[in-house]
Amino acid sequence: MHPVLRHLLDTDFADLKGSKISGQIALTDELINLGLHDLLGQLTKAAAPASDSPAPASAPKPTGPALPDPKLLLQKLQVAHLKYRTEAGRTILEIEAGV
Repeated sequence: MHPVLRHLLDTDFADLKGSKISGQIALTDELINLGLHDLLGQLTKAAAPASDSPAPASAPKPTGPALPDPKLLLQKLQVAHLKYRTEAGRTILEIEAGV
């Protein structure tokens, strides 16, 4: 994990208290598809019936430091404005938020 991210996590983002961000983020089709794939995977898991059979062997877990759960990081944001739009074949996310 990057030392800056490690420091922010260790200090519970205290260094960023009062910081604000405002801007636009262009989302790629790949990122949107990845999010949709994750959502569908969660829906499939929730709908799958429980069985008594042993679970199949899972894929090997990646080695290296574990990244924090993005949901926990997003809970630190106070969102004032969030708008999702498409224009000229691009997907744009407008955001104003503070820590």
